[in-house]
Amino acid sequence: MCYFSLLMSRFVTGKRRQKRTKMVVPVRVRLVGINPAQVSQPAHTLDATENGVKLAGFRGEVGVGDVIEIQHRRDRALFRVVWIRLLENSSEKHVGAECVEPDKNPQ
Repeated sequence: MCYFSLLMSRFVTGKRRQKRTKMVVPVRVRLVGINPAQVSQPAHTLDATENGVKLAGFRGEVGVGDVIEIQHRRDRALFRVVWIRLLENSSEKHVGAECVEPDKNPQ
């Protein structure tokens, strides 16, 4: 079970493969492996599943397939970017990412 599944309290069902929970949680996002001194960017979650998350408010540079570190308070987990949606008339991006550390269970 991945990090954001710990925060989920109610489930929203639909035609998706997994149950999704709508949740807005402030996070910090950092691209992994390029520059260790890279500053993390603020973002927030829109919803989460047991092994993925949808982020909004992200303005950093990221590409599909990149590994990112998502931090909430002191907890961190690695995710792989699956899709990116650029918003019209804005520098903000929506990012879909899947957890690459499924056994990680931060406390």
